[in-house]
Amino acid sequence: MRPTLPQLSFWRATRHSSVVDSNQTSENIPRGRGPWPKINSVQAVSKWLMDRLKRKDGDERESLAVSRLLLDYVSGMDRSERISQQWRASESQLEKMSLMADRWSSDEPLQYILNEAHFMGLTLQADPRALIPRPETEELVHALLDKIPPGVSEGLRLLDIGTGSGCIALAWKSRRPEDHVVGLDVSEDSLAQARLNAEKLRFNDLDWTCRDILMENSDWPSSPFDMVVSNPPYIPNIERHTLAADVVNQEPEMALFVPDADPLLFYRRIVEGCCQEGWLRSGGWLGFECHRDFTEEVCALFKDAFWRDVDRRKDLNGNWRMVFARLR
Repeated sequence: MRPTLPQLSFWRATRHSSVVDSNQTSENIPRGRGPWPKINSVQAVSKWLMDRLKRKDGDERESLAVSRLLLDYVSGMDRSERISQQWRASESQLEKMSLMADRWSSDEPLQYILNEAHFMGLTLQADPRALIPRPETEELVHALLDKIPPGVSEGLRLLDIGTGSGCIALAWKSRRPEDHVVGLDVSEDSLAQARLNAEKLRFNDLDWTCRDILMENSDWPSSPFDMVVSNPPYIPNIERHTLAADVVNQEPEMALFVPDADPLLFYRRIVEGCCQEGWLRSGGWLGFECHRDFTEEVCALFKDAFWRDVDRRKDLNGNWRMVFARLR
């Protein structure tokens, strides 16, 4: 329903009327800052927001795309609905957009600003506790699902190493609800986010395990898995300067970077655990997301007699991104 507020001309930094949370006082509520649009029409607010979203290193196309997403989020309408219904922004909506624009201009990822990310049709909570899900990881899940032979019934056991937000584990569960899925991470904060995402999606039968795979795990797991998948940290520290500021400064370092001297640290450990410590059953698949420059080196980890059917694949951008192998 379109707001019934009159056309306003009083949006100034000295006047605010944000919605007050019952647990907050007027002194500690975050306030947006001006300058404000002179009127609150669709066109005026859209232009005002675009101007507020400009980054030093950004371009106009990026500002336009982000402004439309923020307008969709705050108004609860898409662009055509805003125009057809002659939407007008309320003061509280302008406050909210002002705060969001400031966060964006400070290189905060859009997913953290909106507190949500989308992955394989699922809406997940996103915040700095875990890496933001990427489209390349969706490709990893689709490719591993395709490795399941036709006619195999549900009830497989999947282990997701470095689960983070739980995106891989939850997406798998959404496609194969009868499978037993375990999400493992070294970070309790990440696992808290994964559990929250599972609760919101009403996926109540996943197991979340806090464990450091680089440490000895002689008593784990109690039985092998049919599938193991991982998107481990794979960016060498030396490449830090090549990444966008909203990645380097906002997303968790431990989910991104590996030592320059040993970029295959996690891959080697997972391969070892699968073939020597009983993480993966005979005939089971292991799937990795990889740095585009290291897929050949990851393939080389499967050259011994333990493995077969090694499969290296590109992502939709044409970069080598995934490696799969099957335990004999």
